[in-house]
Amino acid sequence: MSFELIKKQEQEIWMKINGQVSVADYDKLQSLILSSLAEYNDCRLLIILNDFKGWSKDDKWDEILFMQEHQDKVQKIAIVGDEKWKDEVFMFTGKPFRKTEIEFFPENQLNQAKQWLSTSN
Repeated sequence: MSFELIKKQEQEIWMKINGQVSVADYDKLQSLILSSLAEYNDCRLLIILNDFKGWSKDDKWDEILFMQEHQDKVQKIAIVGDEKWKDEVFMFTGKPFRKTEIEFFPENQLNQAKQWLSTSN
C-alpha cells in the first residue's frame, strides 16, 4: 500500500490509500493520527480508497490496539471508495462498537464526504 497525505490542517487529516493495507502500513497511518491527537486531542479523518485491495493476511493484525486506546479521540471518519468495500470497512473500523461517527461514501460523493466531515457532531 501507499498512502498520500492530502491535507493535515488542525484537526482534519485527509489521506488517500492505494492498494492493499499491511500491518506496517497501518502503523504508519496510526503515527500520523497520533501526531494530530497529541497536538489537538481529537481529530477527524477523510480516507479515500483508491484501487483498494483490502487488508493483508497477517497474524499481527490481532496485536492492533489503536481502536481501543484512542477510539473516543477520533470524532468522525469519512471513507470514500468502491461500495463493495463498505461492509468490510465498517467491520475493520468497528463502526457498531464505537462512539466515533463513521460514514462511507461512494466514489462519486467526495464533496458530500468533505461536507459531512466538517459539520459539528
